[in-house]
Amino acid sequence: MKVLVNAYACSPYQGSEPGMGWNFVKCLSKNHELHIITESKYESVISEYLANHPDEFKYCRFYFVKRARHNLLRKIWPPSYYWFYKAWQKKVLKLALELDKKENFDLVHQLNMIGYREPGYLWRMNKPFVWGPIGGFNITPWKLLYTMGFYGLVFYTSRNLLNLWQMRTSRRVRNAIEKASEIMCATQEDSDTVKRLFHKDNVILPEVGLTKMTESGKIFSQADGVLKLCWSGLHIPRKSLNFLLESMVGLDNVELHVLGDGPKRKEWMKLSNDLRLKNVVWHGNLPRENALQIMQGCDVFMQTSLSDATSTVLLEALSLGLPVVALNHLGFANVITDNCGIKIRVDNKRQIVCDFAKAIERLNKDRSLLKRLSEGAIKRAEENSWESKSEILCKIYENAVAEDAK
Repeated sequence: MKVLVNAYACSPYQGSEPGMGWNFVKCLSKNHELHIITESKYESVISEYLANHPDEFKYCRFYFVKRARHNLLRKIWPPSYYWFYKAWQKKVLKLALELDKKENFDLVHQLNMIGYREPGYLWRMNKPFVWGPIGGFNITPWKLLYTMGFYGLVFYTSRNLLNLWQMRTSRRVRNAIEKASEIMCATQEDSDTVKRLFHKDNVILPEVGLTKMTESGKIFSQADGVLKLCWSGLHIPRKSLNFLLESMVGLDNVELHVLGDGPKRKEWMKLSNDLRLKNVVWHGNLPRENALQIMQGCDVFMQTSLSDATSTVLLEALSLGLPVVALNHLGFANVITDNCGIKIRVDNKRQIVCDFAKAIERLNKDRSLLKRLSEGAIKRAEENSWESKSEILCKIYENAVAEDAK
C-alpha cells in the first residue's frame, strides 16, 4: 500500500517516542511504500542514517515540518507545548492534502506522539484513518497518591482531574476516534476507556518493542547464592522505588541494584539508610551498554511505577532472561504473563509492599520457578519484537482499507 504516516518524533539514534516512531516505520517500510512526515529537528540524523544505509527505506520518503518553539514560555507554563504542537499538526494536514493530490494514498496513519490529547488532523482527510498506539487515559491510583511525596501528590492529583475532564470533553479526540477505521491502544486500561467512553472497538498494541533479541540473553541457572534484583528508571515520584525498598526490610540473601538518577535519588537513598538496608547498590546513570551489563548480572527485574505506558527497559530485561515482578496495571499488565513474571495487585501501599516481599521470598526459595520464568521471559521478549508488531499493524492496515471499501 501507499501509506502516509504522521510521526512527529522519529529518530534512528534515540529511544522513547523518537525510537518508537523510527522502529515502526522501519519495519513497515519492508511491506509498504511510506511517506513519513516528521519534525524538522530530526532531519539531520535521518539524512545521515539514510546516507549510511542506502539499501534501507528504498520505498520511503521523509518530509520535514518545523515546529515553532518558545523556550521561555515553556519554562513558565509547560502545557504551552501543546499550543505549538497543535499548530504543527495543522501544517501537517496542509502538507498531507498537497501530497495526496500527487500520491493518492491508500491509507493515513497518525502514529505518534502516543498521547491521546493531540490527535492531529489527518482524520479530516477522505481516506481510511488509523490512529495509534494511543495512551495516556490512565488515572494514577487515588489511594496511592500520598505515597509520592508532596510534589507528586499535587502534580498527579492535578493530572488525574485534568485527564478526567479532557477525555470527556475534547471534541477533536472524539471526532478522531469516530472517524478512525482502526485504533490501537497501548494498554488494557486505555483500551477499556476507549470502549467505555467512545464505544469503539480497538486493538491493544504496546508502544514499545525490541529491535533484536539481546545476544547475551540467557536462562537463569544459578541453584543458590544471593538473589540479585534490578530496578531501573528515572528517580521521580511516579516511579515509586520506595515500595520496593520498604519490601526488602528483613529479607536475607537478597541484593538490589538500582540504575538511574533524578530528583528523588537523595530521598530514596535516605529511606534506604533509615530502613538500615545494607544490600542496595546505587549505580546512577550509566551508558546503555554498561546498564545492560548490570542487568545481565542480576536475576530478577523489579517494576514499581504508578504511572507509565510501557517501558523499553522492561522488554530489555525480558530479553536478558530476567523474570519481572511488576504492578498489575498499565502496560505492564499486558506484557507480563504468569509464564515470565509475577504481577502485584494494586490496592493499597501496605498490601503492595507485603506482596513485593512475598514475591521476592518466593523466587529466592524456589529456584526452579525462577528458571522456568527465565525461560518464559526470553520467549515473551520475542513476542514483543518490532517485527511482530509490524506484522500486526500490516493486518490492521488491510482491515482498515477493506472496511473503507465496503
